[in-house]
Amino acid sequence: MTELHLTCSASTLREADFPTRVSAAAAAGFAGIGVRMSDYLGSGLSDEEIRGLLDRHGLRVLELEHLWDWAPGPDPMEETIFRFADRIGARQLNVPMFGEYPLADLVEPFGALCDRAADHGLLVGFEFLPYSGVRTLGEVWQIVAAAGRRNGGVIIDLWHWFRSGARVDDLADIPAPAFTSLQLCDVAAEPGPRMAEESRHARLLPGQGAGDTQGLLRALRERGITVPVSVEVFSDDLDARPATESARLAYDAAAAVLREADLDAPGWATTREDVR
Repeated sequence: MTELHLTCSASTLREADFPTRVSAAAAAGFAGIGVRMSDYLGSGLSDEEIRGLLDRHGLRVLELEHLWDWAPGPDPMEETIFRFADRIGARQLNVPMFGEYPLADLVEPFGALCDRAADHGLLVGFEFLPYSGVRTLGEVWQIVAAAGRRNGGVIIDLWHWFRSGARVDDLADIPAPAFTSLQLCDVAAEPGPRMAEESRHARLLPGQGAGDTQGLLRALRERGITVPVSVEVFSDDLDARPATESARLAYDAAAAVLREADLDAPGWATTREDVR
């Protein structure tokens, strides 16, 4: 059985301080973590201390967040993001779009963001959120395809996939290399009254909800889509538990659904080089 090299999203252990998050993720078996800039700036640690902490625990950073509205041009937070990438290292910047713009008006700004990120060795993963300005897989792909940047691509977050009403047929016209990463979680059988509130507080562990996780994972496998995988479970329940317990629950649930879908085989971005 191949060892799975999964990333623990920043939001899965969002209540833990930076050192606790790193140690808990490593102890659970994760190979990487995600980092929000607010956590980075609030950690009280120098870049050298953060890099040393990651190295001691054998972790790398997959995802950096957040830029909420990059359409008007460079956001002041970009300087911090790019400094992190240069000094500590990361694979990709995750971005949604919360501003309301015509999709065509986002093509040039997205391309420009990708160009700025490329100067720092970063991919840019565009994430669709059904309660944001870019709500569906098709809308994200329309922008990414038109921008045509080699380091720009699409993130699939299972919560957004299920709640946006996406179907496996929606993958048909998107080439496999266009996907940058997969974020695992699950949804309750009945949607909450407020979508954004549910997304940020009531996600379920992978494979423990009502989403057709196996159907989507099989479709990804059949289309040759192999990407790094993170576990992103915004959950008040996980927040209330010790970080070590939450990290273990998240890793074990994700590993179970991937192995059930035969995605623990070599090629599904399961090497540490994929989480650099």
